[in-house]
Amino acid sequence: MPKTPMDEVAIIEKKEKILDIAAEIIMEEGYQSLSMRKIGSKIGMTAANIYNYFSNKDELNIAIRTRAGKILFDVLEKAHQNGGNIAEKIRFMFEAYIRFGMLQTNYYSIMFDMPTPKYADYVGTPLEILAREEKESSEKSLEFLDRCIGELKDEGYRLPENKDLFLIMMWSQLHGLISLYNNRLISELNNTPEKIVEQVTGLAYEIMFSFISKQS
Repeated sequence: MPKTPMDEVAIIEKKEKILDIAAEIIMEEGYQSLSMRKIGSKIGMTAANIYNYFSNKDELNIAIRTRAGKILFDVLEKAHQNGGNIAEKIRFMFEAYIRFGMLQTNYYSIMFDMPTPKYADYVGTPLEILAREEKESSEKSLEFLDRCIGELKDEGYRLPENKDLFLIMMWSQLHGLISLYNNRLISELNNTPEKIVEQVTGLAYEIMFSFISKQS
């Protein structure tokens, strides 16, 4: 008997599983070593079957970055919703960003650390439109943080004149902490790295808000 066609939910789940395995391979072996055959051997599918979901390695790369961006935006949005005032919302978002970087190491590294192809590499190719959509999707988290900074200003916090530099400063603090944790450098200094990350995240938050304390 012929196989029953997969429903839309099953197709999405299968695609996400393929992306998870592909991200794992990129993290362990590098983007150049990624192949449909390697993915298939890890997931129990033939390479030909994987081509039914993704036409080539570049499309896979774009889909991985899109998935990573969506996961990050979703956790930031949930953190924002769980907060009360804007200061608490930002604290929750700090913590959510750190958790994403620590728990979704493969996706985080592909988004922010590894030299995988990005939008500029696809300009002028058949995948340019898809890559542009990924770029716009991935930038949603940054735009979200930018809006939150605007809310701080509206509530009377003393932000630097250049809001963009303040955003980059804030982002670089969190990114640096995640990188130190994921590279196991904090573990070399302390046997409770997760606790150190939690404490440093709180300290970064306190320092930032003491710097931008509300005008009296």
